[in-house]
Amino acid sequence: MSNTLKKSSIFKRFYSELAEKYGKAKAKDIWDYAEEEFSRLKNAEPSADKASVSYVFPAVALYRSVEHFYPGEALAVTRGFGTKMGRRLQGIFSKITAFPGIPSLMWKRMDRIAAKLSDGYEIKNLKVTKEQCFMDVVSCPLYDKARELGTPEAVQMICCMDKEYMNGFRGVDYKRTKSVAEGDDCCDYRLTKSL
Repeated sequence: MSNTLKKSSIFKRFYSELAEKYGKAKAKDIWDYAEEEFSRLKNAEPSADKASVSYVFPAVALYRSVEHFYPGEALAVTRGFGTKMGRRLQGIFSKITAFPGIPSLMWKRMDRIAAKLSDGYEIKNLKVTKEQCFMDVVSCPLYDKARELGTPEAVQMICCMDKEYMNGFRGVDYKRTKSVAEGDDCCDYRLTKSL
């Protein structure tokens, strides 16, 4: 778990987005405010789970900071960053799964992978076969934590990442048309073997 936003492997890149959009001086103000907010969130919940500290607290802190300085812009800015970061991660996953045999191995173990990925989430309509993995996530702990903190929309940044990086897995056609964080009844994950 990172102690600061600038040590986060995912969120540290957000500073560059801020500098590009608002200039270096304003980016520093936004970043400093977000670091303070991140610290407040962690100090308020010293026993928070790893997912909250690693993903939800940073997303909420960054969202609140942009909103503080530029009311009405936080959702677009954070979602834009999520999409860009997701595309970066997509490239990484594409390279990892390019090794011969990796896609086939993933599908051989898809039942275990699905069980691990859905741990902590409320799932309905789970279907795992040799060529499909379908699930509807009806309750997301990341969204639930952000909602508890009063900033549920901040998690859309993570949803945007997810929607992009999931397309990086070779041997998998991925579709998701809905998201709990965007007000839908579920996140409808549809993975189909494409070997």
